[in-house]
Amino acid sequence: MSKVKIACLLLCAGKSSRMSPDHKLLLKIDNEHSILQRTAMEITRSQFYEIIAVTGFEEELVKAELKGLALEIYHNKNYENGLHSSIKEGLKHLGPQADYFTICLADQPMLSHKDYNLLIDTVNANPDFTLFRPVFNGRPGNPVVISKKYIPEILAHEDVDQGCFYLFEKYPEATIEVPMKNHSTLIDIDTPELFEEVRFHLKERE
Repeated sequence: MSKVKIACLLLCAGKSSRMSPDHKLLLKIDNEHSILQRTAMEITRSQFYEIIAVTGFEEELVKAELKGLALEIYHNKNYENGLHSSIKEGLKHLGPQADYFTICLADQPMLSHKDYNLLIDTVNANPDFTLFRPVFNGRPGNPVVISKKYIPEILAHEDVDQGCFYLFEKYPEATIEVPMKNHSTLIDIDTPELFEEVRFHLKERE
């Protein structure tokens, strides 16, 4: 069986209002890297066919954090409409050979390339399914993997400040839940308390 091509949409457009006044993606999560850099570096170490980063709030600062990494960067001028609008912007630039795409959140620096590759391997092993969702202890997390067949439905959907949850609700028979080896899939940094917790866990890993 030939391997399917899975693209990555790295969403880094949000205003991080709950972390105000700081732009959370630019905060140092370890001695060397920001939240965004650490997340993006692990993604570039993974087996994705292509990586598309979508910027929005403070575009130039975010682009500077991604400099030198093997990815393409596009700007979502409608980023204030919420996360779903950034998914749409990324899909506009998806390569024609991609079979699936993964929606990756830039504020998940605890995920490693091994976590992403586990999802990719699961997709390759289950070609009859079109939706893949990571879970840990029965709780769904991110990133999800979606077949390109749903792109027209996504582009036609109203913009909300959430991802493509509606597809998993609508097509449970097409969905595989992928058991993950740790709770990183559940952690996205959206409060100062979570930021400190993640910093502590990453320091313990090193």
